[in-house]
Amino acid sequence: MTTATEGLRVVDASRHMAGAMTGMMFADNGSDVIKLEAPAGDPTRVHDGFKVWNRGKRSIVVDLKDPAERQSFEDLVATADVFINDFRRGVAEALAVDHAVLAAINPRIISIVITGFGEHGPLKDLPGYEHIVAAKTGRMASMNGYRSGPIFTPTPIASYGAAMLATQGALAALHQRSGSGTGQRVHTSLLHALSSFDMISGFGHRTHEVDKTGRVFGVMPLAFMTAKTSDDRFIQMCSRQPHLFRNWLRVMDLEYLTTEPGLGTMPDLLPSVEELERVRQILAKAMGQKTFDEWLEIFLREDVGGDPFLSAEEYLRHPQATSNGRSTTVQSDSVGTSLQIGQLALLSETPSQIGVGEPALGEHTADVLASLPAELAALVPAAGGANSGPPLAGVTILEVGYFYAAPFAMTLLTQLGARVIKVEPPAGDPARRNWSTPYDKETVGKESIVVDMKSPDGLKIVHELAATADIFLHNFRPGVPERLGIGYEQLHAINPRLVYVYGGCFGSHGPWAKRPGFHSSPNAIGGSGIIEAGEGNPPINRTYADPAGALACGTAAMLGLAARERTGLGQYVETTMLSSMACTVSRWSIQYEGKAPGPLPDHGQHGFHALQRLYQSADGWIYLQAEGDGAWQRFVDELGLGGLRDDTRFATAEARAEHDEALIDILTESFTSADAATWEQRLLAVRVPAVRADGIDFGTFMLTSEQSQANALSVPAVLPDGREFWRSSGSVEFSDSATVLGKPEPLGTSTAKILREIGYSDVAIADLEARGVTKPVGNGLED
Repeated sequence: MTTATEGLRVVDASRHMAGAMTGMMFADNGSDVIKLEAPAGDPTRVHDGFKVWNRGKRSIVVDLKDPAERQSFEDLVATADVFINDFRRGVAEALAVDHAVLAAINPRIISIVITGFGEHGPLKDLPGYEHIVAAKTGRMASMNGYRSGPIFTPTPIASYGAAMLATQGALAALHQRSGSGTGQRVHTSLLHALSSFDMISGFGHRTHEVDKTGRVFGVMPLAFMTAKTSDDRFIQMCSRQPHLFRNWLRVMDLEYLTTEPGLGTMPDLLPSVEELERVRQILAKAMGQKTFDEWLEIFLREDVGGDPFLSAEEYLRHPQATSNGRSTTVQSDSVGTSLQIGQLALLSETPSQIGVGEPALGEHTADVLASLPAELAALVPAAGGANSGPPLAGVTILEVGYFYAAPFAMTLLTQLGARVIKVEPPAGDPARRNWSTPYDKETVGKESIVVDMKSPDGLKIVHELAATADIFLHNFRPGVPERLGIGYEQLHAINPRLVYVYGGCFGSHGPWAKRPGFHSSPNAIGGSGIIEAGEGNPPINRTYADPAGALACGTAAMLGLAARERTGLGQYVETTMLSSMACTVSRWSIQYEGKAPGPLPDHGQHGFHALQRLYQSADGWIYLQAEGDGAWQRFVDELGLGGLRDDTRFATAEARAEHDEALIDILTESFTSADAATWEQRLLAVRVPAVRADGIDFGTFMLTSEQSQANALSVPAVLPDGREFWRSSGSVEFSDSATVLGKPEPLGTSTAKILREIGYSDVAIADLEARGVTKPVGNGLED
């Protein structure tokens, strides 16, 4: 059966998760992915994540520093469609594998470049590791935990996010190449990915604003409470929508609270911080009256959002994963049979093909190099033209999604040039409830049309829009689209070329398919809640799953579009927040005989071990990542602890791991001798990755720092009323093609314009509004 990216050749020269997972997306979907390795091999081969991120690839060894092997490399590039690298700045040029060199060999090649902090700004040359980026941007300093100070963030959301953005960028560039015949350079970074994960910074988000009447935002402490049950277990509440919150209150016999003064707008707005805390305590006490199992049984029966905390390993064996194809068995020579994350996107007509494990170092060198002469002889030179305009210019997306996980996926594609028509009910996307202004992050760049889809005339409008759309997106629970008249079969009959995307939480099958799900559900169920908490601590809530789901949903839509270019047909595409979060923790979830448990942060949430850890300095906190023998030797010399190199307890990596606590004690004392800025300067000067981990808030960094603004991750914007502010932006950068910076649009702004485009007269438009079919009402939370 045809797969979405079959026929493409991808050369993967990456050495870390972000690049490797980008290659995995292509390998899972049918591409010939050739992993290009140095003679010493990829340094991540020692980690379990390598087995997941490099499955289905072929490995060849080519020494890029050896002139004698240069011709083999150039012959390989001549046959490739995509080249992936995540080298430090300047390394690609030094090795002559930068885009200018590659394009001279093969003008059709798409070069994917993944950096840590972007290619501009004062931090562009810092080591681009996941946790270095998290520390320097203030993400660790802004994270809640079980002690004061910065909290180590183990889940590699930035690496996962960069992989999704790189895949989207590659597929968009390939889409444009199908018309122009010419490739180009595509860049993203871990910092770009964190911009996607930043859901609340920006003008008007209620999380950090008190409205004009003094009311406070109660969603996170109430609707997303981590509740302790009577048997000392924990349930992650996910009752964001007003009807779900009321269902929760009802089953606890607390519905009377909504009749008390000022509490009728819970969980969104409460009269004061004191009232918020009083209500929180009442809810927490009520949850402590029943056992974990008793509550889950009630919640499932009464449509209340609340979920258990599972380990990453437990999730892969849970019926909700297995029934949706989200776990799969893989065969490799290294470990035999392993259980791994399954396909990110379910594509009905071009399904992913997974089953072959990671390659041994250089396993395919002879075969690949031997086949190149015949492949080169078969190449047909093709004339190429210039890439002009955004890569997805001409692609139209019809979106009926709510909140963040599905809608923000299409926001990302607007930046690549797609036109997104956002269908909203008269009250608007419920996500607008989170914002006190017309700006909300997930609707920027879209054209808002108000349509009551429950009315016959409203449904007719949606059908007319779907008839000419390329992609359709929703995130309603199974059964709802069919009842509304917008199910897959219903829209496929109208437009067989439509790529129909369901971006849900749980998936369309399994025991929890129809349960309500929000960002906290996958965090709890997929394993991140346990990993983030640290050894021996209660599980903890994180807001990763909405952005993770959006990033996956955007990738799924692009895979569906790529498949349509091959087959000419649309299809049903499904991805979930659960599968997205499973990708982020895939180094922990893989299971095979003899596997050691994945690493957890220490009880104090400082880090994984002595050399990948937060330490207090004389004035703040420093994050250290001194892995590898070379970094270790430079590190101890700079600290004046050269004697540790001769100490048998620390002579090797294995010995250091065995005596980790002793090493932590020594380093804890040493780091208090100077301030964090001094340590950062000294250690970076000797090529030891270390940065200050406090002193700036994450949201502030993402919007106001020179680094974010230099990389266009924070851009100036203007509200319709003329107010100016800075907003989050940025996903992928193209060497030849423009990206699009859209504007915030109030509810229903484009209704009349869009209706005119599909043939409605001004009289008909006025009639539809008068009858309430297209009349914006709003959510009633306006200040």
